[in-house]
Amino acid sequence: MSKASVVIVGGGLHGLSLAFNLALRGMRDIVVLDAGYWQGGASGRNGTLVRGGFSSPEWSRFFGHSLNLWLGLSRTLGHNVMFTRRGYAIVAETEKSAAMCERALAVHRRVGVRSVGLDRAGIRRILPMADADRLRFAVYFDDGGVAPHHAVMKAYLAACRERRVTVRYGTPVTAIERAGDRVSGVWAGGERIDADATVLAAGAHNPALARMAGVELEGVGARIEAMAVEPMRRAIDPGIALVDRATYLHQSGRGEIVAGCEVEGEPLGMGLESGLPVMTHTARHLVGVFPALAGMRVLRQWAGQVHRSQDHGPLLGRHPDVADLWCSAGWLYGVAGTPASGDLLAKAMVTGVVDDRMAPFAVDRQRRGMGILEESTVNLDE
Repeated sequence: MSKASVVIVGGGLHGLSLAFNLALRGMRDIVVLDAGYWQGGASGRNGTLVRGGFSSPEWSRFFGHSLNLWLGLSRTLGHNVMFTRRGYAIVAETEKSAAMCERALAVHRRVGVRSVGLDRAGIRRILPMADADRLRFAVYFDDGGVAPHHAVMKAYLAACRERRVTVRYGTPVTAIERAGDRVSGVWAGGERIDADATVLAAGAHNPALARMAGVELEGVGARIEAMAVEPMRRAIDPGIALVDRATYLHQSGRGEIVAGCEVEGEPLGMGLESGLPVMTHTARHLVGVFPALAGMRVLRQWAGQVHRSQDHGPLLGRHPDVADLWCSAGWLYGVAGTPASGDLLAKAMVTGVVDDRMAPFAVDRQRRGMGILEESTVNLDE
């Protein structure tokens, strides 16, 4: 049997961010365990987009803090995360979504997130390739951008190892043990690791891991899909969310258009298979807003797994039903929230103080009737 101060189950972006921040606050004997290979989960299959503002004050305060950390993250880690400030636009096509964007601007002003509203002329300036006649309004973040997952993962892993964090891939957790009303350790690789605290940070697998500890964690596993369109001359600078189409995209450094969308009625599965329905919906939405993409070839398509909570927000903090079990779960905007999740969860674990930017995302908020309405993450016509 070995001993750890903290065992983090999940070696993706959020597990590594937490481990780094715990070490930064002076904690030692931190162990990160991951069942898969490095970058094999959602952290290696994401859209790489970063923005600081949403429609609700809760989301905007949290992700605004995260964006501020992104701006200095390479310096903090001592390794280049390759974050580029290319801007980010939330684009509205209907009156309903335009009104949501107007409300979001007011929220951003209240909580200190930098954003501006763009009319049709402004949209033409930042998105000259778009059919602006069908676009009504946009919220634009000039300090948003893109952070490629391979660089971010490499930077966090190197920073963790430099601080003597033990990170083990290919090591599934097979049991989580309890001693009375607390979690006391885990079994992994045929070895029991006694832990003062255990953290669930394993994406779509978090609900199953929670059941190993004899508790429930709300939300379900879901498959999301994305695709890359063949390279072309630089035509799209910012990251983009087409809110009425539940579609996001950006143009990579290689010139590819990388995009994904959610398709209503698609089953929530845990597989990694990609399929024709999401590809065709994504292509239709891209061409609807960017007609010049018609006829471009799809180079590749892939799928990833996420843990979708009831209100689509993260589940951050101590589990209410058992002592010494913590969660960094429910991530749909996981790349954007990575620096803040590690920073604020580490603060809570080390000091016992739950920062008010993290508090709204408590694990038990739904049972307390405290779910968060975040309009920009849902289909506004529902």
